[in-house]
Amino acid sequence: MLTRRALVAGLGAMLLGPRPAPGQGTSKEHVPQLDLPILTEDPAAVPVIVGVDHPMEPDHYIRSIRITLATDPVPDKGLYEFTPLAGRAWVSFQMRSGVGGVVRAEAEDTRHGKFVASGEVRVAEGGCGVGADKVNKERAGNLVVRLPRSYRAGQIIEVRAKIDHGSHTGLAFKGGTYVREAPAYYLTQLLATFDGKPVCDFRLTSAVSPNPLIRFNLKVPASGSLRVVWRNNEGKTWESTQAVRPA
Repeated sequence: MLTRRALVAGLGAMLLGPRPAPGQGTSKEHVPQLDLPILTEDPAAVPVIVGVDHPMEPDHYIRSIRITLATDPVPDKGLYEFTPLAGRAWVSFQMRSGVGGVVRAEAEDTRHGKFVASGEVRVAEGGCGVGADKVNKERAGNLVVRLPRSYRAGQIIEVRAKIDHGSHTGLAFKGGTYVREAPAYYLTQLLATFDGKPVCDFRLTSAVSPNPLIRFNLKVPASGSLRVVWRNNEGKTWESTQAVRPA
């Protein structure tokens, strides 16, 4: 026989419905927004914009977004890590792709786990295969970091970071498959800090396009210095420092 308390609890559960398991909430503010071209003619530079409209508080924020394309010979398109100083978990970059397929964006929330979005892109065949003769290591460098002309303290602004650097998988498409013809050569990291405090840490792969222009956000705390450091798979680094002076 049901007690009155058990009956009330049962009715309450029926009205509320099932609760989501930890890490599997349905709030839209946790789900990545992935912007991809439906069709691109350049498989070596497919534009990707991904972000999560979620507050970036010290005790609750989007920690990272990972981009993958399982059908590509280099499926890992990078792990993009953020801190609350970024103001928003958002990044724009260009990637290589083979014959295209379903691009997967997996965002990790510090409290609620991982949330996934996906989108399809169609590109020309052979995007990740490059010849070894195209590698030019001597031209690496020429950093550019650009901020908006004017901004206020507390405002979330867009930072544009660019570097001249090749990106070569060392793979070639032969006999219906990809084979390695040369060592890979690519950027492995973009690290941005503000007065020594991390803003974002992007772990790149050879699937990121050559001479990358990467855009990310900064929540301007006050006057200070934004430092951007690039690193490649041979251990070489390049860095640039930009003064931040809010109005």
